[in-house]
Amino acid sequence: MAHKLQKSHTSLLTRYNISKPVFAFALLLLDVLLVSLIITYVPYTKIDWDAYMSQVSGFLEGERDYSNLKGDTGPLVYPAGFLYMYSAIQFVTGGEVYPSQILFGILYIINLGIVLFIYVKTDVLPWWALSLLCLSKRVHSIFVLRLFNDCYAMTLLHAALATLLCQRWHMGLIIFSVAVSIKMNVLLYAPPLLLLMLKSLSIGGVISALAGAALVQVGFCILSTFGVPISA
Repeated sequence: MAHKLQKSHTSLLTRYNISKPVFAFALLLLDVLLVSLIITYVPYTKIDWDAYMSQVSGFLEGERDYSNLKGDTGPLVYPAGFLYMYSAIQFVTGGEVYPSQILFGILYIINLGIVLFIYVKTDVLPWWALSLLCLSKRVHSIFVLRLFNDCYAMTLLHAALATLLCQRWHMGLIIFSVAVSIKMNVLLYAPPLLLLMLKSLSIGGVISALAGAALVQVGFCILSTFGVPISA
């Protein structure tokens, strides 16, 4: 009986031979609508946004001592890339929540598009399973209701993975390094990434790719007036 049900289910999916890229694009369009509804009707969750803006304001006013960059949640504990990213957000949105939610909503769609690209390219899921990527209440909340810096860090991480899938190792490592500069928990992905590099590149290629990633971190110091450190 179980065998017959499985065979029937397989034949049904075969009958509806839906293109994964087309289905993924349809999911993106549906999620645009969902994100718009969430921003319009679900109350914003006040957690870290005010602290982010306070810390960024101190940086923009010339403060360069991490211990003096404070907010409601205490001193700044994120790397320098966070300061640049949220300084740009404050410049674009004026530090207001609603326009920032729209910006983060766009970021969510970009992130979802990248993740869908990864799953379509690796071809590890049936087409219908891609819809599960759009059903996370928590991910929607983190992006458009809480405005956490995880959103930019993880979007850049996913962009790095997509770049690596296309065998663009040096560019992928540079994007990965930018993600680390926003939130350092991205470093948890470094060990398996190094293993993949050792299997795919020569020793010289590994060294040059790592050097490119390191230059990104050095660049944040150079670009910072009076040398804001890369991490607290």
